[in-house]
Amino acid sequence: MATQGLATIGIDVKVNDTSLNYVTEIGDIGGTPATLDATCMKDTMKKSVPGVEDVKSFQITYLFDNSAADSDFRVLKALQTAGNIVTVSITFPDGTVFSSSGYVSTYVSGSKVDELISAKLDVALQSAWTVTNPTAA
Repeated sequence: MATQGLATIGIDVKVNDTSLNYVTEIGDIGGTPATLDATCMKDTMKKSVPGVEDVKSFQITYLFDNSAADSDFRVLKALQTAGNIVTVSITFPDGTVFSSSGYVSTYVSGSKVDELISAKLDVALQSAWTVTNPTAA
């Protein structure tokens, strides 16, 4: 029997096989294809066909910490400086894994009184998302 919904508790976000410690939000996984107009003169209604999938950059929000060499911000900033394409994977509590790759950049988000300092990771995706289904126990 299928599960009626999943909680976000236990989602694991990895960048280059390193799990991020303090993720608070992830962006949309996937996108929609562009709509290409295929309407002809003899048509009585507009017709369209799907085009290239439009996947925006993938964003992750995390709590800022730069106190140690393995802190999320420092690890991500080093990947940004290196300028290489890295893998990104999101593992859901049921074992489903979504994977893609892209160039990363990270920055500190604006802050205000009485809130935690957060940062954003922006992944300029270079490949489509792949889905690995969970295996039956």
